[in-house]
Amino acid sequence: MRKVIRLTGCCLALIMGLAAAADAAQANVCINIDEARDTLSPQDRAAAILLVTRQFELAGEPVVQGDCSTRYTLSHVMLGNTITVTLSGSNGNREGTALGLDDLPALYSQMVRSIVTGRPMTGMGVVDRTNVTASQTSARRVGSDRFGYARVGYSGIFSDRTYGAPAVGLGYRAELDSFGIDVSFLNSQISSSSGYNSSGASAGSLLKLEVLHFTNPSGNSTKYFGGGVGWGWTNINSGGLNGRYGDGRGLEGDLTAGYEIARATTVRLFAQVDAALPFYKVISNSYSRSGVVTTSRYAPSLVFSVGLGWQRGRH
Repeated sequence: MRKVIRLTGCCLALIMGLAAAADAAQANVCINIDEARDTLSPQDRAAAILLVTRQFELAGEPVVQGDCSTRYTLSHVMLGNTITVTLSGSNGNREGTALGLDDLPALYSQMVRSIVTGRPMTGMGVVDRTNVTASQTSARRVGSDRFGYARVGYSGIFSDRTYGAPAVGLGYRAELDSFGIDVSFLNSQISSSSGYNSSGASAGSLLKLEVLHFTNPSGNSTKYFGGGVGWGWTNINSGGLNGRYGDGRGLEGDLTAGYEIARATTVRLFAQVDAALPFYKVISNSYSRSGVVTTSRYAPSLVFSVGLGWQRGRH
């Protein structure tokens, strides 16, 4: 019985030892340089192997020479100051960009973490305060077009009836490919009234801010639409002996839809429709024998205009 127990104990120890050895062999990593594709000098290649080895060891995967269970091939393609690094092996391929040799250690850290953990290189899954690369900290700006413009058109102001009035406006627009910021000011719908007893209406906004979306971002012409807010005013004179004069002012919501052409040139042409939806009402007073009668009306407006812009330069 004792011999059987001893034999069983020896077998278990042997099995456990073999399993531990197998696990150790499985965890071993080999790293080689792809000399056919790598453009670094021999000294820089040797330094790269040491740096990548250090990252694998920090991740708990020792690197050995000779036989191993997991092999990785490292290559660098350098053009100017930009180095494209590829680390490929049985557990996946990773590629990244470094700005100069000094940027390589941080990139190696991200690539090894990505392979060991299975997290993607994109996002913040493998980035911390110690391994941010220069290419990630440098600003990547999207080109924008900036231009001022002037608009002329015609409007309708809706109150007790529809009042027509000429419309003018000035503005400044900054456009990315898909979106733009439009700031307009001194937008006026000029009253055609010539006196207190004649009917007419005027409206406008001192300042308006909108966000626009372009449906054909890279096209020379595109439809666009958007909305925003502004600070506006409305005056209405119903005219006649018993007419009422009313005014209102305050915040308004604005909706815009239009079509822009010549986007590839320094001159912009566009046609657009603007709807002003006031958050206020027009208050008017009339006088009678019984006293003052106060009424309020909601008076939105609709403007059709064409505009000419001049580009201030591309950034």
